[in-house]
Amino acid sequence: MATRVQPPSPPPRRRWLRALSITGQLLVGLGLGAALTEVAFSARDGGAFPHVNFYVADPELGVRLEPGATMEFRLKPNPSSTIHVNSRGYRGDEWPAPGGDEVIVVGDSQVFGLGVDDDRTFSAQLAQLSGRSIINAGVPTYGPMEYLAVARELLAERQAKTVVVVLNFVNDPFEIDRPNRERHAVWDGWAVRSETAPTHVTQFPGRRWLFSRSHAFYTLRRWLHERGTVAIPEDSELGRPVDAGTPSEGGLADLVLASQTAHAAAASEHQTAVAALATSRTDLDALGQKLAEQRETIDRKLLVGNVDDKLGTFELAVARGRPGDIVREDYGESSRSIQVTAALVRQAAKLRNDHLAAQLKKEEKAGKTELKDLLAAEAELVAEQQRLRQQIAAGVPPPSRPPSRFHDYLQQFKALCDEYGAELVVVALPIDVQVDPGEWAKYDVADAPDMQDSLILLADLVEDARALGLRALDVTPALREAQPGAFLDHDIHMTAKGHAAFAVALHEALKTPLPVPLRAPDPGLPAGRSFTPTTGEWVNAPEVKVTGSTALGCSTQIEREWLRVQCRRRSAADKFGGVVVSEGATPATMAMRTADGLSLVTPLTVGQPLTARFYWKKEVHDLQVRWPAGDDGKPKFVGEFVKAELTIPPGDAAVEAAIAGLCACHKLSRKEQLCPQNTKLDDEYEQDVYDCQEVCSDLWGDPELIAACTRTYPEDKDCAARLACAQNDPLFAPTCPEGHVHAFASNRCWTPCDEAHPCPAGGSCMPWQGGGVCQ
Repeated sequence: MATRVQPPSPPPRRRWLRALSITGQLLVGLGLGAALTEVAFSARDGGAFPHVNFYVADPELGVRLEPGATMEFRLKPNPSSTIHVNSRGYRGDEWPAPGGDEVIVVGDSQVFGLGVDDDRTFSAQLAQLSGRSIINAGVPTYGPMEYLAVARELLAERQAKTVVVVLNFVNDPFEIDRPNRERHAVWDGWAVRSETAPTHVTQFPGRRWLFSRSHAFYTLRRWLHERGTVAIPEDSELGRPVDAGTPSEGGLADLVLASQTAHAAAASEHQTAVAALATSRTDLDALGQKLAEQRETIDRKLLVGNVDDKLGTFELAVARGRPGDIVREDYGESSRSIQVTAALVRQAAKLRNDHLAAQLKKEEKAGKTELKDLLAAEAELVAEQQRLRQQIAAGVPPPSRPPSRFHDYLQQFKALCDEYGAELVVVALPIDVQVDPGEWAKYDVADAPDMQDSLILLADLVEDARALGLRALDVTPALREAQPGAFLDHDIHMTAKGHAAFAVALHEALKTPLPVPLRAPDPGLPAGRSFTPTTGEWVNAPEVKVTGSTALGCSTQIEREWLRVQCRRRSAADKFGGVVVSEGATPATMAMRTADGLSLVTPLTVGQPLTARFYWKKEVHDLQVRWPAGDDGKPKFVGEFVKAELTIPPGDAAVEAAIAGLCACHKLSRKEQLCPQNTKLDDEYEQDVYDCQEVCSDLWGDPELIAACTRTYPEDKDCAARLACAQNDPLFAPTCPEGHVHAFASNRCWTPCDEAHPCPAGGSCMPWQGGGVCQ
């Protein structure tokens, strides 16, 4: 068998050249294949990525945008858009020089305008609508802490007039206390979740382009991630997601529950206050009964010490009564019923008070304190009665709105803007499914949750901002008007249509003058002031000396800081003209004329003079209250009726008719009588009760209140309440129209005012309880 001869081996040089050629062919083939693959995937994607891929790391903000970067962006199945970044690292054209009426807008990807072209963002459209310079400082991945930092940086540089912060309810409520540097890291131009970012990377030429610009490589990485990174090491860069999003620190449902719980707590607290007020009314009634029992105890003590028999059970019953009461004069078989008149009440009360003063002197000399202690207990009950009345009169304030999750943040942001003289404007941006439940369909959600309750979060934010004096806007209604088509398909971001609706709403909000909240007066009275004494309190109030009052048929009393002057008909011939206060009147002063008398009830201020003119048919007298210094150097009350020149009193037919109606109510409720009998308690009573006539000698009140009180208490059965209402009893105050308040110790309804809310022409704003009212 012949031996085959092997061909000679090529020389080593030729072998090397051949291998190099084959390798070159392979590399060219691979390169061409990779290039064709890249072209194919790029063409498939239209040259666009679904995520921003030009981030650079920042130690404070976590990320910034690469200055001068540009890219095509597309979220399928939506149209692609072009993104340009200016030299400052923010979206859009180069910024103009600082100055002018500039607006800085801070926010996240919604402000940035992810999904629309540069000129279709709401900032760009707002600039066209307003003619102002609008700085779009929105950056994807940013949260509330970054908005504040960006605003601080740009305000220091540009001195803008307005800062708009857009709070996105997709994630801002959860990111308010977690900075972006803890949430995101930069990986080859991508902003990825910090917990998924690689701990180290392998550098090689072309890495940045491959990892951030290659469509084919991006597709491979997504494919590997979606397959669960099979056969890929856990810490491999290839297996890590590049766009897994940002984890939230809670859920929207958690926030809604927290807000609803806070509102429920506030409502419960309000209801508790309402119930407490009702309890206070019950307590006041019980206290009145307790006070009556205490006074009966004192009266029994007075009867024991009545050695001269001038004060008996009949006189005490009269002193505790009121005009119209029937009191039995008990003298065995000759006893009879007596119709109590105002004159009898006054005489009996004086007799009781005089006897009380005498008994106290006797106790003091004997070193006893029993009666004094009883009176001290009575005074405590009266003080508690007044406290309860003041509490009830103050009423229950409306339920307070709990602060929003952004409350402290807004205060901090406002302080920053105030420092630079800029106005802060707050915009609440809803989630797409909060705007329209139909948006759930694009996420293939069939059994969608109801998002209506979650709108309370936006309302909380807007109310909170306005309470701080900020301009605030909820764009939910504007975006609803733009539906369908305000949001991208399969994504939360707004379309150009949504941005346009946003821009119009914000433009309207910015050009509308910022409303200045009115500082309404606080309810109740200042310390040291009290409400008008009731009719029952006046019965027991002591008389004070006013020179000339008795001759004119007038009684004068002081209870707490209140003065009451009542001039009654002395005979059928007496005619009355009216009362006019020319000096020392207050908004709570009440002057009234009836056919049976004149009345003046007014609070006194120590040291402040009072002058009131009382008109009779044939004479006029001025009541003058002055405060000369007493022996101790302190102002001392001195009152005197001084005869004045006879003039015609002012008259108002409408007021007179109203008073006549109140007088009819007084007769029906109080049953005050004027009887043709000798009214001295120690004389014989010769007349029977049916000889008495109903009168309004003791009627007093505010004529200006009669109409409102009649509307509030229209029925005859409400006469007692109507009288109390007209006499400034705060427990029977009429309901004020919306926008009006009760002020002073008066039941009138007053228009609140302040420097920003002046009174109508001719009115003046009187300071009251932290605010003011028109008078």
